[in-house]
Amino acid sequence: MEKESKIKKILNLKTVHILIIILGTIFILLPAFHSNIWFDESYSVAIANHSFSEIWQITGNDVHPPLYYWMLHVLQLIFGSNIIIYRLFSVLAIVIVGILGFTHIRKDFGEKVGLLFSLLTFFLPVMNTYSQEIRMYSWACLFVTLMCIYAYRLYKNIKEKKENFSEEETKKFNKNQLKNLIIFGIFSVFSMYTHYYSLMAAFLVNLALLIFFIKNRNENKKMLRNFIILGIIEVVLYIPWLYYLLIQVLHVGGGFWITIRFKYCN
Repeated sequence: MEKESKIKKILNLKTVHILIIILGTIFILLPAFHSNIWFDESYSVAIANHSFSEIWQITGNDVHPPLYYWMLHVLQLIFGSNIIIYRLFSVLAIVIVGILGFTHIRKDFGEKVGLLFSLLTFFLPVMNTYSQEIRMYSWACLFVTLMCIYAYRLYKNIKEKKENFSEEETKKFNKNQLKNLIIFGIFSVFSMYTHYYSLMAAFLVNLALLIFFIKNRNENKKMLRNFIILGIIEVVLYIPWLYYLLIQVLHVGGGFWITIRFKYCN
């Protein structure tokens, strides 16, 4: 009887969770069907009409990395310059974040946490606002969320490894760990090329994991080696943009980025 009641409870929570995703998707979709744009959105729309190489050069003189604009350009090639499609593309990222509550967060942290995650994703005003903008914020949110999910799974892998694993269990464990590492690396790079705040998030999460793997190197030396290799690959992949980052920090940072001024300092 106890098992049956637990199963019913889980099934009920799953049903509620699915309903939240459906209602939440409708909730953030409804305001997206308009063609009004503000200045920053007009910049996104205009730059989407350029080629991939031109986008790289233009954004080098802007204050954002190029990945989101490349993604918009792909949409432009398929659908033409369509404001509604561009806006729905931003909504799509938040919908995926909300679905992650069901597919990933629920699996890692339990039914209630997953449900709450999806609920807040869809119905927090700030999420609703940024889901509507033809800007990179919703996609930065998605990439960082996925990066953090797989960072947690890499952390959990170390904690779950047991000395008495059978050969088959060890092979399965290593395969799962490698998969998590690759997915983590992919979304780290995507985060770095989407926004500078997501670049900082990627840097801090990678640093935290590196420190953790160094501290636990006796438990899994192979993982530390693989993570260092991944870190080198990430740095190499970001090197082409480093020049533009330095230029932006030196020349356009003061006009667009947050600066700290001390009132009583000369």
